[in-house]
Amino acid sequence: MIVHVGDNAREAARILLSNMLAIIERMSGSKEGMTEVNIALSGGNSPVELFDVWVNEFAGRTPWERLRLYWVDERCVPVEDEAGNYRLAKVHLLDRVPISQEHVFRIRGEQEDVEGEAMRYSSMVLSRLPLHGCIPVFDFVLLGMGTDGHTSSVFPGQNALLRTSVPYAVSRHPATGQQRIAMTGEVMIHARHTWFYVIGQDKADILRTLSCPNVRSRYPAAYVWQSAFHVELFTDIDITLSV
Repeated sequence: MIVHVGDNAREAARILLSNMLAIIERMSGSKEGMTEVNIALSGGNSPVELFDVWVNEFAGRTPWERLRLYWVDERCVPVEDEAGNYRLAKVHLLDRVPISQEHVFRIRGEQEDVEGEAMRYSSMVLSRLPLHGCIPVFDFVLLGMGTDGHTSSVFPGQNALLRTSVPYAVSRHPATGQQRIAMTGEVMIHARHTWFYVIGQDKADILRTLSCPNVRSRYPAAYVWQSAFHVELFTDIDITLSV
């Protein structure tokens, strides 16, 4: 478990992107000769800062032709809805960089058959990514965390989604009832790099508890943090994680 603390949200984003691109550069020169880099993006408010720094400071260093972009989760809303995670990335990242649409694999949150879309996306990911048993392995899964301790769209009380063998499943926001399609726990845990980008002082208290065993089953983010094979945190919150 590695924690990177920046002086502010933009600095935390710079550290994350610098580390990610350095890893991609090293892997491209390795014996494996990695050509495709599979990255799963998150939604919410925090990625806006990350995407902006990526476009303005790191676009020239990014091998866009090698990136394959997927999503951690999506709200079940029309594609043009401002609440959609794909639209957020489109406006703040995709429309501003030279990435081919053929390399962008969105979750179709507008589909009426939500269960069917979760199955379609699961099947697509399983067919495209390397597997660990029956679990697709992303190179990078970029996660956020809510003030309630959720990550992906797996909310407290939805622990079955952390242990299912299905890569993506339908979840529901506990307050609004809005349906989501969410990456499940095993996929988050088995990524080559499971990275949390968590900014904002309103998340400080819960962030400090991520390593506490007694919150492992209470907060999905803590479960992933404590279970993931290669996990790192990038934040603007000056903290010492409790144990």
